[in-house]
Amino acid sequence: MNIRKVGGMTLVGLWLSMGIPVAFAGGHSDRPARVSSDIDPLQSVIILSPDRDDRKEMYNLYADSPVLALSYFDGIARQHGILSHLLRNHGVRVFDLADLLADAIANARRAGKLESAVDAIFPDEFPRLKSELPRLSAWAMLGRDPSFYFRFDGKGALTPLIPTSGALMFTRDFAVSTPRGIIITNGRTRWRQHEHRLARFVFQFAKKLAAFPIVFDAEAEGVRCDGGDIIVKDERTIVMGIGNFSDREAAAKIARKLDMAVIGVAMPSIEHPSGVNFEIMHLDTVFNFVDRRKVLTVPYLFLMKYATANPVARYLQAVRDRPYPELKKDEFDFPVSLKSAIDSIPQVGWITLFEAGTGEVRELGQKLGDYLVAQGYEIIPVGGEQGSLEETRYIDDRVLYELSLQAANIVQLAPGKIIAYAHNRYTNDVLRKRGVKVLTFDGKYLADGFGGPHCLTMPLARTPRSD
Repeated sequence: MNIRKVGGMTLVGLWLSMGIPVAFAGGHSDRPARVSSDIDPLQSVIILSPDRDDRKEMYNLYADSPVLALSYFDGIARQHGILSHLLRNHGVRVFDLADLLADAIANARRAGKLESAVDAIFPDEFPRLKSELPRLSAWAMLGRDPSFYFRFDGKGALTPLIPTSGALMFTRDFAVSTPRGIIITNGRTRWRQHEHRLARFVFQFAKKLAAFPIVFDAEAEGVRCDGGDIIVKDERTIVMGIGNFSDREAAAKIARKLDMAVIGVAMPSIEHPSGVNFEIMHLDTVFNFVDRRKVLTVPYLFLMKYATANPVARYLQAVRDRPYPELKKDEFDFPVSLKSAIDSIPQVGWITLFEAGTGEVRELGQKLGDYLVAQGYEIIPVGGEQGSLEETRYIDDRVLYELSLQAANIVQLAPGKIIAYAHNRYTNDVLRKRGVKVLTFDGKYLADGFGGPHCLTMPLARTPRSD
């Protein structure tokens, strides 16, 4: 192995002094590790620890229910802290986005590039923000500084200098580490637009991320994608949810630019949005690898045998057809329609191959589960085994219930070793019975925010296989 010296220090020592994770394994070069598979042993992640000053963000996220949203926040912060400790206690190096932002701000300021960088992150706010650059901090960029947040225009409307999102703790969505380098995403939701721009900024200027080059920038490519849809299967293959929060065009361009095959997995169509677009928001909310040859998912969505007579769609149709008496004059009810959800469920899970290097499209005529079973994978069902339970009750009480509470949304520590929410007991039980070690923590408040451990972590590096 050729290890160069820089100023009397080995290059490896220099990387380590900067906090950059380095992996050496048989057959691998001395480059810093990235992510060659989402199932490889986890080395390092980016998280964002929630803070009490985040609570103001919830007004933007939950509109007319700020009191309800705020009542959850202390629980969110406490439970996220437990996840952070779990990761550290199992040897994972944890980088907090707030610290990376502080480092990036200092470096950009020294380089004379802070003004142009902030303009690129917050273009709409920059004319008002420019005069505040001398005191700009990571806390302010995260929307946590009250003096930046509580600004009002001439009509008394709240006009923060820094936009807030309320979802930035879901760090998986703004970037993805791949064998080739970093993908910077480009979210579809308007109130999350600055998240991927913050990610671009820290990967450009934070010293601890210097070994992780940006190889694909979705905004620059003119496409939309979220990190929760992008799962690295192996050195040559990405599995990617498409059609909901990520574009088919993004999958094709990633295949071309990274020279990796992309297996596009149909998600609920954003063209006809319904509750199912949030229930199955990203691929990682309904599918994840949990071992070298084991996946956790919902067979009803990902096996072809359920395509024409889907039991979940049939159950939802029965719910939709349930007779309701007419409202009385002084009664009120919320309008409910499951039509879009029922129509979209059979379309979920079909796969499209985007060829490595060209992005050429080939419809495979299979669902993801069948494709993986043919490769020797075992499917572990969300909600556990049906057993003697009647099917509709199994779907309602276990599958849909635990899916909605992020049972599939786990983070992998190593092959056959994961972190999951404790409340999804049927899913956790079947995982253990199938040989997966499941570490759990109380995450009900976090799950209510439409995210799980996979969403809450952005892996930087995993130890690649030596064979």
